[in-house]
Amino acid sequence: MPDLTKPDLTKHVSYKLILFVALLLLLVWFAVQIAWVLKLLVISLLIVYVLYPMVGVCEARLHLRHGPAVILTFFLFLLIMIALMSLVVPVVQNEIQEIVRDIPYYARQIQQYVEELTDYLLAFGLEREHLESVINFPSNIPRLVDEVALISISMVSSAVDIFFVLFIVFYLLYDFKSVRSGMIGLVPAVYREHAEAIMGIVDRNFGGYIRGNIVRCTVVGILTGSILAIFGVPYALLLGVLAGVLNIILYIGPYIAAVPALLLSFSPHTPSPFVIIAIYVTVQSIDAIVLSPLLLGRAVRLRPITVIVCLLIGQQLAGFLGMIFSTPLAGIVRSLLAYFREEETENNPPQGRDRQGVPPAAFRSAGRGTRK
Repeated sequence: MPDLTKPDLTKHVSYKLILFVALLLLLVWFAVQIAWVLKLLVISLLIVYVLYPMVGVCEARLHLRHGPAVILTFFLFLLIMIALMSLVVPVVQNEIQEIVRDIPYYARQIQQYVEELTDYLLAFGLEREHLESVINFPSNIPRLVDEVALISISMVSSAVDIFFVLFIVFYLLYDFKSVRSGMIGLVPAVYREHAEAIMGIVDRNFGGYIRGNIVRCTVVGILTGSILAIFGVPYALLLGVLAGVLNIILYIGPYIAAVPALLLSFSPHTPSPFVIIAIYVTVQSIDAIVLSPLLLGRAVRLRPITVIVCLLIGQQLAGFLGMIFSTPLAGIVRSLLAYFREEETENNPPQGRDRQGVPPAAFRSAGRGTRK
């Protein structure tokens, strides 16, 4: 007799699959529609992960209640931001205006060096059409500067975003522990222990990476700007800020940050390109040997090729923010895989062994020896 229930079961599974795909597409559409809100939440969460340990310090060391500790931490954060905006931003703005004004001069200098380099390469038999991109590079510099200026203007015009971020940061900082406990409370009781472990992995990877990177990038920016200023490189503060900001992009950012300094080194009255290269290599060596192992070693344990691939994927998916968050997210995935692998090993030990990896017979023998 034929099985009449099988077509109904197949139809039921098909309906569930169609419903799941529809809900997934609806979720993606909704995320695209509220992309601005999600961006503000991500930035706010980043700031909260940096500031929340300070709340704990205020509660433990100063014996403050949670509310006053949050207010004091937020007030100190505002003071630091106002000091940076007052001291650094005007100088950087002046240096940007100067470099925009001097762009034609630097473009002519670079054009001269490019022509000399082109003549040198043509002497080796290279055809001129192969060098067109090199020859046309100086003419593209003003366009690149205009694009950077547009980006700067858009950043300055986002004062409303800054207000909303500060508003979200304060209330999320106040309720961070409650939000975390509420998320764990949504999980069924039988899985709650795993949820707490997973939340700890996320906190350790994401929070440790962000806090360590802020300290690391600040040190790199100060070192780069100070050494460039000592050697008389123009726009040293701007180049230092650029080095610190781009240094958050592991392995790729430092090379991008060195390009403007190298271009400036081709003009007269500035150190040679070899000196600039030596400065950046020295600072990055300190970062690689001292800062990164000390500040990021326990947060994200990934191979360089994995980090580079994650950076490229993050850039394609979410731009600059994607490049920042791709590395800690990859570290979280790695730690979660290791956690579940360890749980699987503990729950299903190899045949003939207990959960500690000791053969049962040996364990019983050891127990009898102890009782004697």
